Amino acid sequence: MKHAFGILVYLLLFTSQGYSQGMMEGLTPPAQQRTVLSYTGLFFDKAEFPQERASTSYQSVDFSTPIYKSDLQSVSLNLSGSQYLVDPAQNEISGLYDIKFGLGYTRVIDDKRLWSVNARYGSASDRPFESADVTTLGVTAFYSYPDDESSRWLLLVDYSNNRPILNNIPLPGFAYFYNPSKEFRSVLGIPFATFNWQFAEKYGWDFFTLVPWIIKTSVYYKVTDFAKLYAGVDFSQITYYLYDRQNKDDRLFYDDKKIFVGIKSPISKQIFADLEAGHSFDRRFFIDENYVPDPDNAVSIGNAFYFKLSLRFIL
Repeated sequence: MKHAFGILVYLLLFTSQGYSQGMMEGLTPPAQQRTVLSYTGLFFDKAEFPQERASTSYQSVDFSTPIYKSDLQSVSLNLSGSQYLVDPAQNEISGLYDIKFGLGYTRVIDDKRLWSVNARYGSASDRPFESADVTTLGVTAFYSYPDDESSRWLLLVDYSNNRPILNNIPLPGFAYFYNPSKEFRSVLGIPFATFNWQFAEKYGWDFFTLVPWIIKTSVYYKVTDFAKLYAGVDFSQITYYLYDRQNKDDRLFYDDKKIFVGIKSPISKQIFADLEAGHSFDRRFFIDENYVPDPDNAVSIGNAFYFKLSLRFIL
């Protein structure tokens, strides 16, 4: 079930990779919560911008730790930071940053039910914390209870002022976890779905969508019980508030699609690694209040190959 909770965290916080670890801690029973440090780096080849060729990179560091825990309850601290760099600067953008601080509280009601509240404050901007209108706020509350031995319900309410869609609206939702075996796990909710299906002894399929604009899917081959080779496609966005913008509801969107191959494997009991290489295409920046599939003011970026390294330390 912890694995399924981790998937749901990704669904809800796809625009903020730096906060997923803290949320995952909140959905883990207090006695099982651990200190987790994660790093992700994506490094792109130089590509054509409207003015000239430039290179881009994205790096993030995430830290989550319980500062108090017992068998029944816990308080967790969450810190994250990311940067998207453009070199040389294009359209007056050289760096975009997303920094967050958060606290979470988890309470076990009995052996099978728990609830959790997580609040987060930060700034996603080219000039973070420079003014109040570049700050980000979010609160998420969960209640989880079992349906039967192979399924579980999770009810939630989430508020965020930095979603690609349905921004600044408290959203009620639910998730239904169905895990009949180790070979098939699924989470169905509104407006998302995710599946993990090991359809053969060493082959499997991962799929995730957040309707209508987020899709990530891959097929994998299990080299060992722990190591996997995989290949897939990804379509997603990152959002920022530009300092000194005219319309305070406008945000800067970075939008791209990727095809990739990779390998993920534990290095030790405490360290997990993921190496990925791929091709990023249909890349663009645009400004709007919410995500639109065909923006009028898009700044197109040339296609580029990229390399990605992810490391996760469990202490």
